[in-house]
Amino acid sequence: ARLLTDVSAPNVLVRWAFYLSVFAIPFARLYVPGTGDRVGVTRLIQALIVWAVLSQPRVCLRLVPVALFWFLAYCGVRILGGLWFTPELSELWWPSTFEWLQFSLPWVWVMFNVLQFPKTRRGGLWALVWGCSLCALFHVAGIGVEEVDRGIEGRSSVFGENANVVGATYATAGIVLIGLGMLRDVKPSHRFGLLPLIGIVGVGLAKTGSRTAGLILVMGILILLFQGRSFGSRTRRFASLLLIGAVLAGVMWQVPTVMKRFQNVNSSNLHQQEGRVRMMPVLWEMFLRSPIYGTGPDGYQFELTRRAMPYLLQEERTIAAHNLVLLLLVESCLIGFLLFST
Repeated sequence: ARLLTDVSAPNVLVRWAFYLSVFAIPFARLYVPGTGDRVGVTRLIQALIVWAVLSQPRVCLRLVPVALFWFLAYCGVRILGGLWFTPELSELWWPSTFEWLQFSLPWVWVMFNVLQFPKTRRGGLWALVWGCSLCALFHVAGIGVEEVDRGIEGRSSVFGENANVVGATYATAGIVLIGLGMLRDVKPSHRFGLLPLIGIVGVGLAKTGSRTAGLILVMGILILLFQGRSFGSRTRRFASLLLIGAVLAGVMWQVPTVMKRFQNVNSSNLHQQEGRVRMMPVLWEMFLRSPIYGTGPDGYQFELTRRAMPYLLQEERTIAAHNLVLLLLVESCLIGFLLFST
């Protein structure tokens, strides 16, 4: 608070650039047709953030989060590793790294500063809720929907985003919705009004078939259950969560994609068997083979696919690690892992 005594509150442009950037999270891969993925939601948000920073640089850039330096160092290691070990794969690793540098990290810097002002925090949560609810509504209505793996498992994504990323975003929005509904200053009628939004987001999550997203949602609900200082009596929390659990259980009953994918863990069918179980020992072996230098960004994918899921090579596809810890260890060894983790 003392650091902000000589800084004016965010102006209208800064606040709305912040709210719209959060609202647009599930639409980040939405582009204008015919522009070659160059003009779209992300570019619009970039422009808004630049205008916001120019209008109030002291509000947007006054504080520098320490994590920003560690992420920049990790990006530097990833670029050097790519230039040294996998320059032939630069079309794969450079765009994702450059996206961090030109958008994600500057956005985090601005968000870190705007969130120092208490009045913007709940508004940011509502922006995420409304953005994800709208995206889930499109998902349920079949607008912008894409099938995953030709619809073999009934999974789908929306607006060109990875299904697991969409699912994790829905899960985060679901946790926020439940938390907002449990706050002490929320009227009972408003709590019941949030149930349709929870249902819509839950259906969207179920359609992605993301098991990770399901686990994130369950973990978030369990955490909220024990937050007594913010959410009133334990009886009220239990009653609220039971009602919400009933809504989510109904969603999973009607759209059982996630539950079916959990059942595939013990499947004997090679195409249905849990791929991550087969990938983990391969990735660990690759790390032990080169613990000092790593393989470089994306240099592991062909060997991982050949050894863990060879049938994908017949379809001219390779598989990503699906495990952040092992990904960091294999690509950039202990140096990249420690930088990112710190």
